[in-house]
Formats: sequence, structure tokens, C-alpha cells
Amino acid sequence: MAITNWLLAHWWVQIVLGTLAVSAGGGLLCQKQQRAQWQAVRADGLRYRLTQLDALHHSRFADGVRDLMHPDGCRNALRVGGGGDPGAG
Repeated sequence: MAITNWLLAHWWVQIVLGTLAVSAGGGLLCQKQQRAQWQAVRADGLRYRLTQLDALHHSRFADGVRDLMHPDGCRNALRVGGGGDPGAG
């Protein structure tokens, strides 16, 4: 009851808190939209033609495959190996 009476006497506090809440919600929404746009741009950039893949150096090919797997949920893919690794040659 005391809190309600205090808030009624200090009505401007409610306006300030409401403005802050709306601003925070708008900021989060804007950030979410920007993240979705960036993911769309990044996904468009992760398209390779066969001739492009064929021309890549082996380490860049491994990085490209890792990047292509990332949007599908394989977020912990790492490029490993090097000379003498048991990968396909």
C-alpha cells in the first residue's frame, strides 16, 4: 500500500520507467533484426560454385566447408590435420 501511494505521489517515476522499458525493448528488437539481416548476408556469401571450390587451396577449402556447416548447426567444427593426416588426398 505504501509503495502504491508513493508511486501515485511521484507519477513521473512511472513515466521514466515506462520510457526506459520501451527504449530497452526497441533496442533489443533492433538488435535482433540486425542480427537476422547479418545472418542472411553471411549465408548469401557462403555460396560456392564448383569451379571456386576446385580452385581453393586445401586449407581454404577446409575453412569453406566449415563455414558452410556453421548455419546448419555444426558450430564446433575445427580444421585439423596437415601433412600426414589421414584425410582424403
